[in-house]
Amino acid sequence: MLLAVLARVQASSVLQTLRSVIRGRWGSQLATLLWPERCAACAALGDSPFCGACALTLLPCPAGCPVCGAPADEALLPALRPRRCQHCRRAPPAFAAASAPWLHGGALAEAIHRLKYEGHPELAGPLGVLFSGADPPRADVVSPIPLHPARLRERGYDQAWMLAREAARRFGLPVRALLRRTRDTPQQTRLDRAARGRNVRSAFAALRELQGERVCLIDDVLTTGATASEAARALLAAGAARVEVRTLARAP
Repeated sequence: MLLAVLARVQASSVLQTLRSVIRGRWGSQLATLLWPERCAACAALGDSPFCGACALTLLPCPAGCPVCGAPADEALLPALRPRRCQHCRRAPPAFAAASAPWLHGGALAEAIHRLKYEGHPELAGPLGVLFSGADPPRADVVSPIPLHPARLRERGYDQAWMLAREAARRFGLPVRALLRRTRDTPQQTRLDRAARGRNVRSAFAALRELQGERVCLIDDVLTTGATASEAARALLAAGAARVEVRTLARAP
């Protein structure tokens, strides 16, 4: 099993290096000929990150809670803005603000699933383009919410780190690894809000002391914000002045 994972990691690394060399020496035309653009969701040849049909399923994330970014009922928007949602009023997260440019669903949800669970690290680049629609953070550095080493060995790559590099490029900020997972937590997918909070409690630790730095955490999807809040808590305990969160998508 371990040999298979290492082989996959090595193959992925070699492929990415080969692509970079070809693009650098012979330009994008040959690279496009060898690796034509495909839709990140349905894999159809054509535009990247999404073909025309899949692009129609992308929904911009509407305004909502100014803290966690939870979309509000459109009928209540005039009354709610800029009030915090009930969850943030009852138990404020450790991060100062979180937002995403798109709702999680349709082709975007399919593309993120392919990136995370179907062995398609090459989708991080095309999906990273979507960070161009995100609100620029008030931050000094970008950092991913990391995988646990056991999950990293299983998957072969860390999609949050790859997305963080793309986000940093679009925000014009450096990217740094600032966190580690202290324990391998079960997946959050089927857990309710309370269980998610318990599941990730004290699951992160900072890699170094932070001298008042403002950090923007990057991940693929924000649901309840429990994971992001615990990650932010660890950074604040290490001396960060402020933590914001940016993700590709926000769960409705």
